[in-house]
Amino acid sequence: MPLAERGGGAIVTRRDRDMTTLTYAGIGSRRTPPSVLRDMGVMAAWLARTGWHLASGGADGADTAFAGGAPAGQRTFYLPWPGYNGHAGPDCVVPGRSELAACIDLAARLHPAWHRCSSGARRLHGRNSAILLGPTLDRPVDAVVAWTPGAAITGGTGLGLRIAAEYGIPVLNLAAVTPREACERLLAIRRAA
Repeated sequence: MPLAERGGGAIVTRRDRDMTTLTYAGIGSRRTPPSVLRDMGVMAAWLARTGWHLASGGADGADTAFAGGAPAGQRTFYLPWPGYNGHAGPDCVVPGRSELAACIDLAARLHPAWHRCSSGARRLHGRNSAILLGPTLDRPVDAVVAWTPGAAITGGTGLGLRIAAEYGIPVLNLAAVTPREACERLLAIRRAA
């Protein structure tokens, strides 16, 4: 029986997914401590060597640290608009208008203070939906590696963590687990795939 992942009414089975490459979301606070940023880069390089693909958002801090370790061809940046944070190229994806609208709808449902978000912030949160589920919301990542202060569900990363909880995606928050523990869990996820 294939493992099923559920969220938002859609069910995606492992049988429906690319079995050769697993994908992880590398996300976190823009204020991630420098020592954790270094760990993220090392982890991203190791994950790339072991067949994982990075999905991230191109923001400063954690996103940039993960991107620094994941080589081109093994990473995808989901951007809220073309050229976000200076990113361009074949590893960048800007969801189309209808895709972004669906991503934003999901973000609106899970964000605790949506009414206070500007139009730009809403696009950034929609981008978070694409990072975790793909631009058409039907390709959940296999795991999330993140850092938030005190492992709290807070900030833009908090929305990503809410999406992960909604879809049953394992989260490895480097504020709560060591990089070694996170890598061991990722190895177990790979073996189970």
